[in-house]
Amino acid sequence: MTPHLVHGAGSNDPQLNNDSGTEDGTTYCGSMGSTGKHSTAQGIPASIDYNDKPDQSDDGSNGDSDTSYDTDFWTEKEYIEATKEIQNICKNSKHVSQFLRFGKCLHQFESSSEVARCAVQPGSVDDLKKIVRVLKTHDKVKFAVKGGGHSTNPGFSSTTGIQISMANFNEIKYNSKTQNLRIGAGCLFDEVYKEIAQYKRNIVGGATAAGVGVAGWLLGGGYSLLTNQYGLGIDNLVEVQVVLCNGNSVKASAERNSDLFFAIRFSPKQGGGNNFGIVTSFTVKSYSLGPIYRNMLTFPIDKATLVKEAIMNHIDKCKDKKAAIVAAYRHFCIRGEQEHKITVDLFYDGPLPSDNPFEELLEISDEKWIDHDVHDEADKRLAENFAFMDQLFSHIHDPSHVTAAPLHSPVHGTRLSLQTYAKNPPKAGVGEENVRARWGTVMVSHFTRRLLDEIEDQSKLAASKLKDNQGKSAVIDIWPFLPSMFDASTSAAWPHKKGQPNGPLLVCFQWEGESNDEYWIGLMMQILQSIQKVAEAEGCTNDSLPKYCNTSLADTPVEDIYKKNLSKLMQIRAKYDPDDMMRRTGGFRIPLAS
Repeated sequence: MTPHLVHGAGSNDPQLNNDSGTEDGTTYCGSMGSTGKHSTAQGIPASIDYNDKPDQSDDGSNGDSDTSYDTDFWTEKEYIEATKEIQNICKNSKHVSQFLRFGKCLHQFESSSEVARCAVQPGSVDDLKKIVRVLKTHDKVKFAVKGGGHSTNPGFSSTTGIQISMANFNEIKYNSKTQNLRIGAGCLFDEVYKEIAQYKRNIVGGATAAGVGVAGWLLGGGYSLLTNQYGLGIDNLVEVQVVLCNGNSVKASAERNSDLFFAIRFSPKQGGGNNFGIVTSFTVKSYSLGPIYRNMLTFPIDKATLVKEAIMNHIDKCKDKKAAIVAAYRHFCIRGEQEHKITVDLFYDGPLPSDNPFEELLEISDEKWIDHDVHDEADKRLAENFAFMDQLFSHIHDPSHVTAAPLHSPVHGTRLSLQTYAKNPPKAGVGEENVRARWGTVMVSHFTRRLLDEIEDQSKLAASKLKDNQGKSAVIDIWPFLPSMFDASTSAAWPHKKGQPNGPLLVCFQWEGESNDEYWIGLMMQILQSIQKVAEAEGCTNDSLPKYCNTSLADTPVEDIYKKNLSKLMQIRAKYDPDDMMRRTGGFRIPLAS
């Protein structure tokens, strides 16, 4: 049986589990609720066999070993000893931490889920510290750290060695005095948005919520619908708690361990940073949350010319930092039937002003536009709840997870467009999607009409290949930002400076069958090169723009990500990981300084 590590008990870390009272202005939210009591980890057996022999199979195989596992697992001394020590840590924790002998710690996509020799789900910082010390001692043992599991690159947060899942670090704590929010490294944005909204607060977070882990998104930089106002996610990070490679736990901020704080902000991939240690919690700024406008417009592909012109006019004219759009060409092949659409996600951080920045897009749409002024009380509550809106609309980005919008929940007239994507049956939970996928990125400072034309042409090319090699979807995003997007930038590992705007032009392909990986990755590289060439000719990109690791292909050179900051980061890494322990994990590896 393949175990599925899912969200469960809250952390036992005393720094995360302070009293839930109001003396320091801190309030518990998240899985602990208002009681401060830990929940039992879902999907984890109540009794776990901690003996030293492999578990007997319960899938009718009469205990025969699974051929998908390395046959030498139980004869490799390093892994035997490391496994026993980690088992004992979990046993002594009285099941606060869980050990699973075999299986996949499932990710969002099949292509990034590897079969680990064993998996551990630490339930406290103290247990994680002990586990890290075990891994440091056994220097031939590969491992990986998984937050939300949304990466598409295999081996970045998955492994064939020992898999660490951060799912138990799922508590959320709001401090009413500082108005900061502390988030466990195992949290998904779904739960964070939902909980913080009850305090009428919002954070700079993922534009799509469902299944996206906070840790990977935040450590990778973090573009948001609020970026025009407040910068990237890393610009809103106040403090992190990190278990270092020596097994010690420290806090890092602008005031203490500032070099580590600089480095950890853009330290891909997952909930551990994978270059300097394992992050267990993040403290981020929060902002006032009032009524917001969110709408997803869906256009037939034959309106492409009108939609492109409206998008370009919006880019040229709109200078309002509260407004954001994310458009995309979306092509699907579902059960042999193809769909071709353009979507435009509209967001305004407040009620729409009289000078409506989305007027032209709404005029060419057939969908109903509901003004905030005519909402009844129930609709007003929905408009104020960023969590509900973002969870609902985020499913558009992942058609196989879509269900129809609840009929009792009117959301700006988009119910029918959401149901359009409900043809593929939903899967149960994060990490259940039986498809393979990759993201690829061209970094651009702005968009031009010629670049939009090229995006359309390349999306058509990808669509024409969907029936080849079991293609499921091809999506190319258009996400424009204002030139002032980095006015609030902070000094961090990833270079992003005031007056130097750039954002990811995202390409995403999904398909079935490992045998088709080479075809689809090759096509993606071809399309990215074509878009890059036009973007260069239009002055929309150049070699100085750093790559965005969260959506870059695995073979992207680390020099292209960190640019001039790389040499400084090499020095910092040598300080915090002198034995190169994190080399045994995946991700974009920063070399040690010699």
